[in-house]
Amino acid sequence: MASSSDPANKFLLQDEQRTAFTESYTFDSDMIHSTTDIDVASDSESGITKMQSTKENYDSIEYFSFLLIGIAMLWPWNCFLSAAAYFQERFKSSDFLLENFQSCIMTTSTITATVAMIVLSYQQKHAKYTFRVWLALVMNIINFFILALTSITGGSWAITPYFIYILVSVFFSALATSLSQNGAFAIANLFAPMYTQGIMVGQAVAGVLPSIAQILSVITVESTRSSGRDRQTGEGETTSTSSFIYFLTASGITTVSLLFFLKFYRKQRAVINLAGTIDRGDNEAHQPTRRHIPLLVLFRKLHYLAFAVFYTFGVTMMFPVFASNILSVNYTEGVSSPGSWLRPNVYIPFAFLIWNIGDLIGRVICGYPQYNMRSPKALAIASLARTIFIPLFFLCNISGSGAAISSDGFYIFLQLWFGITNGYISSCGMMGSESFVEEDEKEAAGGFMGLALNLGLAAGSLCSFILVGIIE
Repeated sequence: MASSSDPANKFLLQDEQRTAFTESYTFDSDMIHSTTDIDVASDSESGITKMQSTKENYDSIEYFSFLLIGIAMLWPWNCFLSAAAYFQERFKSSDFLLENFQSCIMTTSTITATVAMIVLSYQQKHAKYTFRVWLALVMNIINFFILALTSITGGSWAITPYFIYILVSVFFSALATSLSQNGAFAIANLFAPMYTQGIMVGQAVAGVLPSIAQILSVITVESTRSSGRDRQTGEGETTSTSSFIYFLTASGITTVSLLFFLKFYRKQRAVINLAGTIDRGDNEAHQPTRRHIPLLVLFRKLHYLAFAVFYTFGVTMMFPVFASNILSVNYTEGVSSPGSWLRPNVYIPFAFLIWNIGDLIGRVICGYPQYNMRSPKALAIASLARTIFIPLFFLCNISGSGAAISSDGFYIFLQLWFGITNGYISSCGMMGSESFVEEDEKEAAGGFMGLALNLGLAAGSLCSFILVGIIE
């Protein structure tokens, strides 16, 4: 490569930058080191098989920054899902809302996210991906702080205004998630594939931690009440107090993620600003701009991977409906024996926790390239095979109506493997995308795969209304 310090070679250097951003970057704690030995696949048959092990090419602090971004990205979504017991308590006076609030939340979230991702995917040319991530994190910090306050003050609200407020909160949360997904995956694609895996793992952690926080907050509040310090507190107040802790924690986690992201951006600003740009003009001041990559071009290169991610999340969206309605076969209403963990306000978050642990396991496995599924067609087929989980869930104790297989262990087993397959297939698809596109298409490919993810969530959330109808 031409030396930038030799005037005779400046033109050659600029020509190389216009042709493609052909260098990958590895980092130490002090500076950026340029290397030209990256192996970029040029065809769809061997793309993923040429993806190299990246454990030696990434910085652990930067990986942790992307992991935190992943946590902040999906923590809000999992907050709304895992707080099902709280919403059931708030909406119990309306049969319609009690039966449909989960589907309304999912549909509002996924439609908002999908529309936002489509718009963002078309706005590539002058995209400021770092600003999108920053704005998303700030929005969620404010949104969930307000949500935490209303969880303890909203008891005096009429049920309809409070439901509308929750949907508005879901709207802004989904908008923030879309901004974060579009920006974070685009930025991660510029670096090692492990950074994309870091985001995926962070998303799974975002499912595990809220479920644990919800369970612990409920147990803590109930322990306080049973000890005699708060004997007048009812179950409704218990869930409100636990949800206050729950939502406030979400705001705090997002704040930490923002701080780490700002630190990462300050270190890698030069690389991020250069990536995906073309130089307009050789001897005069120029305005760098990204090349617009049509979505159809990306679809032709990534159609199997995009379908695998789309269908995986479409099927996964059935999970919140089942998890919110399946009860322990050993639970009898009004009786806490043989254990308080069998009560719905603990058992439901526990089911979410098991699924999210499985999801985390699946995504962590993808951090080891030797265990990755390398064929896009195989990933697509595996995503279709997950459909079998839906009829299996109908064998469990839905709404206390009895179970064909009267075993909590069977239900927990299903949730665990439903989560593992979701995490594994989706991570393989998202990580593999960069190996099928040109260097200057990687940012756009990251956004495109994020769009496929959100389309899957939207389709699944709409289908969840049909599932609710079948269950009821």
